[in-house]
Amino acid sequence: MTNPTLDAYQQIFGMACLVGRSSGYKGTAIELQLQLQYDLSFYLNNVPPVTVMGQTGPSVADSSVTPVLGSWNLVWGPALLEENNDGVADNAVFVAQCDAVAFPGGPVMPAYVVAIAATNPDSLYDWEAEDFSVSQVVNWSTYNPSDFSPSGYNGTDPYISLGTATGISNLLKLTTASSAAAPGTTLEQFLSSVQPAADTAVIFCGHSLAGALSPTLALYLTEQKTLKAFDLTLVYPTAGATPGEATFASLFNSTFPVLPSGWEPQSLPYQSWNTMHWNDLDVVPHAWQKQDLQQIANLYGHSQNFGTAATLSVLQSLALLDSSRSGAVYTRIQNSSLSGTLQHSDGDSAISVPPQSLKDYVEQLFIQHVEMYSGIPADSSNPEVTGLILPQPLPKPIYPKLVPGVSSVTKAELIERIVSQIIGWISSHALSALKPVLEA
Repeated sequence: MTNPTLDAYQQIFGMACLVGRSSGYKGTAIELQLQLQYDLSFYLNNVPPVTVMGQTGPSVADSSVTPVLGSWNLVWGPALLEENNDGVADNAVFVAQCDAVAFPGGPVMPAYVVAIAATNPDSLYDWEAEDFSVSQVVNWSTYNPSDFSPSGYNGTDPYISLGTATGISNLLKLTTASSAAAPGTTLEQFLSSVQPAADTAVIFCGHSLAGALSPTLALYLTEQKTLKAFDLTLVYPTAGATPGEATFASLFNSTFPVLPSGWEPQSLPYQSWNTMHWNDLDVVPHAWQKQDLQQIANLYGHSQNFGTAATLSVLQSLALLDSSRSGAVYTRIQNSSLSGTLQHSDGDSAISVPPQSLKDYVEQLFIQHVEMYSGIPADSSNPEVTGLILPQPLPKPIYPKLVPGVSSVTKAELIERIVSQIIGWISSHALSALKPVLEA
């Protein structure tokens, strides 16, 4: 078989895009898991059949996919968390395997990929418990995912945010459903039981929330020696907020060098391992370093609308306050910025730049955080935009189908939800700040 058109970095990022499809639906936990599994059957081989959708045997990836993405097999999952039984996925993860991945500047190796889902914009739990929970920290040196609590920062040990600690705990507690690949197992059980061929790599990837969780999970499982059967562990996080402070970042960087020994460096901006790649116009990876948070209110230009400018200023101030409460100084792991370009249309309507409304700001945020990484197809009024990692999105099924009980979520609904989440977060923090005054 000839090499796919996407290089290894792009293939891995493609897996992060696929697991992120769990955010596009509403339903019960089992319905959402089956929907993600059904979606994966278009892209991956050996996905167990979703019988409710008429499938009778393991999948064969669609012929439009393998020349682009390569030939990958689902070997574990997908597993999915719906914490509050509110119809939305909060975390999702699967493991895929390929017999031969051509690594740019390196060898051709078998590889396993642990793909972790991004923030679900529709999940209040994601926002509150994982993304924005940064005012308290957890000591990494004593971290136990099954039993942990925040502690005071001692200035010496490595620390991660409470939100990152919660996300890792959630991923490690997930058990695959009876309908999934490797049923009835946790991710850690599966990875520790794998007997890979010689010179096999395992790669952790994820976007947004998972841009923080994937490097943290890789470090945790490395320290637990769960991955000892693999010859090489790599991480490819994108668009992630900062998971921890300076000592944690140094620990990750020293454990996972940017370039494996003997490999040749590559020339394209997205081509480095163990590096958080981020669009410099993406709000999310500006959290939680102080100097980066100070840019978010005016990242798309200073709004001339007083209400919008004031709202964004308050958002920035509250984020800075939250990130500094513990005394830990949030510090990015090794990272590489990608040059984004402001967009003036969402395909249906114009976006004001600078933003005139909070909706303008969030529409730009959504494009920069999601679409700019994987490309934007041309439409009747706008030319194609080449993505920062994928030139264009992965091929899509011509006739997508929904599992009974599942409904799809539109982009407009997600943007409306993000606006609501931002306003709600600002309101809750403002009330917390006023509470001592009101009670006096």
